Amino acid sequence: MYAVKTQPPLLSDPRRRRGGFLRPILFLFLLLFLPPAIPHLLSSRDPAPPSRPADAIFVLTGGEGRIPEGYRAWSGGAARELYILGAGRGVPISRVVPEGSRIPAEALSRIHVEGWSENTLENAFSAKSAVGERKYSSVILVTSDYHIPRAYLVFRKVLPPGVSLSAIRVRPERGAGASWRWARRHFLEGWKYWGYRLLLRWE
Repeated sequence: MYAVKTQPPLLSDPRRRRGGFLRPILFLFLLLFLPPAIPHLLSSRDPAPPSRPADAIFVLTGGEGRIPEGYRAWSGGAARELYILGAGRGVPISRVVPEGSRIPAEALSRIHVEGWSENTLENAFSAKSAVGERKYSSVILVTSDYHIPRAYLVFRKVLPPGVSLSAIRVRPERGAGASWRWARRHFLEGWKYWGYRLLLRWE
């Protein structure tokens, strides 16, 4: 009885080849999208505004709905003072704050519009100046939900450790292309977060 020799197949198993092709693609996908997703997942643990009023609300301009949301929180009693950071030099309150022209004088004196800061880090240093000057112990940060991880990181690094910091997330408006804008902003902000972590390590 003679043993029959078998030749190995000329082509390997297609399923094995397909798996070998998909693994590096999956690895690249995770490498590209997992790091920017982590800050947004972790930011869900950032403190929400306290039940008692804070000393001040800091609204970071540059995103849709931020100023109206900050104004609603302030007028609802969430804090005594309202700061609009990065509004532009020489911009009057009536053009920045909703109902600015109809706010009583006493309340208007508790709204502050700052125009020199142009990015998140400068916003934080502007807030630090107000906190130090007025001896605030608790503040609320108001910005877009996609911006929260980076903004909270910067403010927590710049503000004095003893100052209580919480955040209000501003949800984007709905409309055509909203889902695409949401995904793109979260992706870009996630990577910016890691860039700022590296930057702040050397500050």
